[in-house]
Amino acid sequence: MKFSAIPSLFLLFFYIFPANSVYSHPLPEIVESDSIRVGVVLSGGGAKGIAHIGVLKKLEEAGVRIDYITGTSMGSLVGALYSIGYTTDQLEEIAKSSSWDQLYTERPNRRYLSNFERMQGDRTIVSFPIRERGLDFPFGIISGQNIYAFLSRYTWPVHGTDRFENFPIPFATVATELETGEPKVFRSGYLPDAIRASISIPSLIRPHVIDGVAYIDGGLSNNLPVQEAKELGANFIISVNVAAPLMPTDSLTSFADVFTQVLNYRINEKIEAQIEESDIYISPQEANRFEIVDFDRVDELIQVGLDEADLYMDQFKEVAARQVAKPQLRPGIGSYGALPFNRVIISGNDLITDEFILSELNLEQGFQLTPDFIDEKINQLYSTQLFDLITYRIQPDESYYYNLHINVEENRTDVFRVGLRYETQTDASILLNTQFRNLLFNGSNLRFDLRLGDEIKASAELLAYGGLGSRMGIMTKAEYSSENIDQFEAGERTSRFKNHRTRLQLSVGNYLSSNNLIAGGIRRDFIYQNNTINPDMILPSSRDHTSYFFHFNRDRLHRKSYPTNGTRFVSNASYSGDFSLSNINYLRAGSLIESFFELSNDFSIRALLYGGYSSGDDLPWGSWYAINRLDSEFGFVRFGGFNRYELTSRNIQMASAGIQMEPIYHRFINFDFYIGRFPDEWDLATTDIVQGASISVGALTILGPVQVILSTSTENSFLAEFQIGYQF
Repeated sequence: MKFSAIPSLFLLFFYIFPANSVYSHPLPEIVESDSIRVGVVLSGGGAKGIAHIGVLKKLEEAGVRIDYITGTSMGSLVGALYSIGYTTDQLEEIAKSSSWDQLYTERPNRRYLSNFERMQGDRTIVSFPIRERGLDFPFGIISGQNIYAFLSRYTWPVHGTDRFENFPIPFATVATELETGEPKVFRSGYLPDAIRASISIPSLIRPHVIDGVAYIDGGLSNNLPVQEAKELGANFIISVNVAAPLMPTDSLTSFADVFTQVLNYRINEKIEAQIEESDIYISPQEANRFEIVDFDRVDELIQVGLDEADLYMDQFKEVAARQVAKPQLRPGIGSYGALPFNRVIISGNDLITDEFILSELNLEQGFQLTPDFIDEKINQLYSTQLFDLITYRIQPDESYYYNLHINVEENRTDVFRVGLRYETQTDASILLNTQFRNLLFNGSNLRFDLRLGDEIKASAELLAYGGLGSRMGIMTKAEYSSENIDQFEAGERTSRFKNHRTRLQLSVGNYLSSNNLIAGGIRRDFIYQNNTINPDMILPSSRDHTSYFFHFNRDRLHRKSYPTNGTRFVSNASYSGDFSLSNINYLRAGSLIESFFELSNDFSIRALLYGGYSSGDDLPWGSWYAINRLDSEFGFVRFGGFNRYELTSRNIQMASAGIQMEPIYHRFINFDFYIGRFPDEWDLATTDIVQGASISVGALTILGPVQVILSTSTENSFLAEFQIGYQF
């Protein structure tokens, strides 16, 4: 599987291996009669660095005792994991089984999002931070949360070890100080921090801060740390360089090529001196046939390393013969044992209380800590969107229990976002969204939306928390919308009007919770209608009024577009009348449940039930049930074979079911069937039932979901639609 340009750049020097557990290894045995102490030096170089595994295999086969390891960028990942006890077979298996695309997506788990964030999620395709000087570009495309989570998991066996010389094989890695451009050698500290600093590709992965100093990729200052291996104690260097050479101009055919070339200027600038300091220098030319993102070609890349190292086997055996002490047995990393938990120690938080963090983690003394368990808890906390980065470390205390040390970087960034959408029935739309955190006071979240297109909408929304230790919040909202609405009868358009609504709303709810949303409040609507065609046939009320509302939402879909598992249940009610001091009377109440069941990796089924009731003669437009249109309470509900607004009614009784296939990753084929009634008065009769069916093909892309839909119904023989982008 190939990756797109931006993710490809992200993966320029980088890949991750998962781990299992740890054994206690002695340090390499070096006796006085040994004439050589071997240091292995591994360079950065993207997916091509998988060839390092092949070289290490051949060194083991020749019987070479590796006394020290140093590495830069991806080489630091391979070297670090090998130094703490992973076997080359384990590294190979992990390389084959890893899902590389998860490292750069950094999309939080939707099920753990706060209700407030989930309500606004999956609408935009690009975002820009807002700083003092205005709109800016981010310091990195990703913060590195997923990377750090993987590193913390994979280095679990050495969380309690600060000195890298105490690893089974002493280790060191190199990063580059962002401020000075000078190399920084890490021989001690917290191993995930050191590796994370060494792989911080400029502009792609945010610089990593350790003790107040920001670091970027070590390859920019020292891509082949030979001298560092000598400083550890090595007097015989075997270095492996898989970095790409500079390319001729006519070979630079893409942005990724140019970006790689710019980085390689600095990388290759200092490498000649390191080569001269090497006793055996290995540079597999065959690796240059591969792209830096060819992580799906693990077998081939390992074979490149094996074939190249095979040319040096006689030299390897000569080195082994000169070593009196032979290599220690490497039993590898076994399964983890659960660690008894004592307490959480939190640092880095200012606005967000310890109580809130602890309530999200929901840990109790005596819990058994495992990497899977901690990953889930950290993912849940990160998904609140209140933090840019969360790091953790497990350390023992004096009572033989283990403390979970969590450091957080609070999300204080104001953001400007843009969303785009096109539909054949409504043409193009654009969404401009701005979010300000803690602008008015600590614990405030202010958002502005502007939607341009077939429907005009502008809104300002302020969510205030009594304290971030609480999940409750007060939301105030002001919104203006205008929409051209068609009315149908028996499949024929009977009237048209433009509905203008200005709404002022106040509500209270558990907006910060990731569980079921329960909210209620009061709102005032000011309504105006114009551009009318056949005004006598317009049914929605145009009278100003005040209403109370209640909303319940349980959303456990794993993603919003093309979900394959999970359920969403929505229930909503609104009332206007004497008790709301309003001059119109109506009641509206409805519920929807939709479930998705994954039967296999590429096959799932869907089922939906939707019922809605209303009473009163003065029902405003926003309280009618409109299918094939995005509803602010119930979301988008499709009924194939009907145009937008064609099934608008006071009451609704419908069901639908579908089959979804995913023959290729993120490419979908859907078959859906619909049946329903849309009566003016609520009853349970079996007359006036309409039916529909549709088939669609689509994909998840960087622009959002894309789909082509062909449908038919008892009212329309054939409809064709094309849609691209998220709904908003």
